[in-house]
This record gives sequence, C-alpha cells and structure tokens, in this order.
Amino acid sequence: MHEGENLERILLKEQLGYYRLQRHDFLNHGQVIMGYLQLGKNEKALEYMRTAIRGLEAEQSAGQIPQETAGAIILGFIISLQKEGIPVEFYLEKQMKTELYWKEFWQEEYGQALYGYTNECIRILYEKYRGIDGEHPDVYLDLEGRNGFSFHLKTMQGEKVVWENRLELEN
Repeated sequence: MHEGENLERILLKEQLGYYRLQRHDFLNHGQVIMGYLQLGKNEKALEYMRTAIRGLEAEQSAGQIPQETAGAIILGFIISLQKEGIPVEFYLEKQMKTELYWKEFWQEEYGQALYGYTNECIRILYEKYRGIDGEHPDVYLDLEGRNGFSFHLKTMQGEKVVWENRLELEN
C-alpha cells in the first residue's frame, strides 16, 4: 500500500483509473462496431459485440458484491488482468450477493488482507505472462462463503491447472 493512505482512498484512485480506461475502451468499441456496420459487415459487428460483452461478464459479477471494499478490490483485480489480455472468469456464490452475508462476516482488516493478496497474485501473473506472445492461460476466480471467506484463483491452459492460490479468512 501507499505510505500514509488508507485503503478506501487507494481504491478510489484505482477505480477512477479503471473508469478512464473503460471509457476509452467503450468509445473504441463503438467506433469499431460503427465501422463494421458502415461497411455492411453486420455479422462481423455482431461477433465483435459478443466478444466485447463476454469480457464484461466477470466485471458484472464483481459488481454484485454488496460490500464496497471487497467489490472494488475484486473488480480491480479482474480489470488489471484483462487489460493485459489475460481472460478472467469469476464465480460468485449466491449468498455472497446478499448484504446479510457481508454484514455478518466482513471485518475491516479483511480488506487489507484481500488487497495485499490480489496485488501479490497480479504481480505473479504479470511476471509469468506479461508480454508473452501466444495464448494466455485462463484465470478462474471462485469467491466462496461457506466457512468464512475463500478467494480461490486458478490459472489453466486448456484442462491443465498451471498455477493456483487461495486466500481463506475465517470469522
């Protein structure tokens, strides 16, 4: 973390940066789609739109987390990997979409732990895959809340797990 700044301030700065990045991407996507349509390439435009939408599904799932700190950290994790071309799928248990779960479980210090954990995972994944030509592994995130809080990360090449890590927090 940055010296002297609290986690919420850091997350706010990061989210503003992600917003700027996404605004740029959305405008670019719109221009590409308009170009395809102007050229009469309707199928190409539809396929481009489908691909763009698939990339937003993990972000949409992260947006369903009612706890703001956890949601911002996980959203930042997803966007950080996607901007490097690393595809991410995110699975969120149904109970973790409820405010009741987070009110009963979440403690402020968990934000620090989750933020440190996700930043360490990003660092490791960047070291392994940033700038590498060819196909990146797929990243799968599972957020589970049966016995506390579990953030399970797996990177896979096809059916093979090439790296995995887990953060478990218990109440």
